[in-house]
Amino acid sequence: MITPRPLKRVFTVLAATLGLAYLLPLVWVILTAFKTNNAVLKNPNSIFFRPTLETFRAVINDGFGAILTSLQITISVTALVLAIGVPAAYALSRHAHPLWNRVATIGLALLLILQMVPQPMTVIPLFSVLANWHVIGTLPGLILADLALLLPYAIIVLRPFVLAIPNVLYEAARIDGASSVQTFFRLTIPMLANGIFTVGAIIFITAWGEFVYAINFLPEGTVLPVSGLLAQQNSQYSANWNTLMALAVLTALPLLIVFLFAQRRLVNGLSLGAVK
Repeated sequence: MITPRPLKRVFTVLAATLGLAYLLPLVWVILTAFKTNNAVLKNPNSIFFRPTLETFRAVINDGFGAILTSLQITISVTALVLAIGVPAAYALSRHAHPLWNRVATIGLALLLILQMVPQPMTVIPLFSVLANWHVIGTLPGLILADLALLLPYAIIVLRPFVLAIPNVLYEAARIDGASSVQTFFRLTIPMLANGIFTVGAIIFITAWGEFVYAINFLPEGTVLPVSGLLAQQNSQYSANWNTLMALAVLTALPLLIVFLFAQRRLVNGLSLGAVK
């Protein structure tokens, strides 16, 4: 029988091994970003070289438009998903009528099934819809496509957070004379801080790296988001590895900032709303 202390050591070694397996590729990405193209071609795995910022300067100059495009798409998609998803999750959770609960359950099941459809299979139907709305080849059209992709996921994830809010708090709000709108903004929103920041962070990260809709719904010659710019660094015969890695490092910084910010806010979340 394995005692707790040796078992703890086994898990520690396993965790360290897995951490090292994830860390080594990241270290290689960062080191490659500080190399020149000649240094990469001469010895791609070398850890001793003269670092340079030339690649980052070139990436910032050439990729500023792509970063700006990604920010516009990601912020718009995240804001729209939360603006629609939070009230939708609230409406699907707080209605007490049995028939409505059955309808909501069936609707959520259909949303869950639709989430299983591979994203490339939705390109042609969405292309037809966006073309009929005369928004194909525009940023608003791409934002609508991302909204259709991510909104069901947000509703499914947010609903359990709404169900976790005690009914006693809503009864107390009604006794105090609060209207439905006041209850939603003054009670539900603070109580959903945990879920909102969780879903918002996931939606931001997903929309930032979305690739399939970006390359299909934006015409040639337009400024693609960072996901498309990353793909352009690979050609049929070669790849600009230092440019690709420098761009990867720069595009990962907003995601890191969002994750750290959301992680700090998640500590308070639901309990902070309950106290208020």
